[in-house]
Amino acid sequence: MTSQSHRRKRNLLETVCVTLVILTCLRVWVGPVCANAQRPTTLPDSALQRKQQLEELRRSNVILEDIRRILNSQTLKVRIEGADNTGTDKKRGR
Repeated sequence: MTSQSHRRKRNLLETVCVTLVILTCLRVWVGPVCANAQRPTTLPDSALQRKQQLEELRRSNVILEDIRRILNSQTLKVRIEGADNTGTDKKRGR
């Protein structure tokens, strides 16, 4: 290939790169162009979120109060098993 064809290819490549850089700068300057950007965004309803948090907190408190009542009033039967259980434990319906 001659040096003139190398020069043409290089000029073409430089032109393409400069064009892409300019288009990218314009895109950044103008901002997003998609249709979704034109729609108003929905803001989260903080009052509803707070209400849901309070409801969940109340449910948690009820559950914790039940656990506390059970632990204070009843005797629990606890069975402790070692971490190195063998396969024979599965036969007993474990």
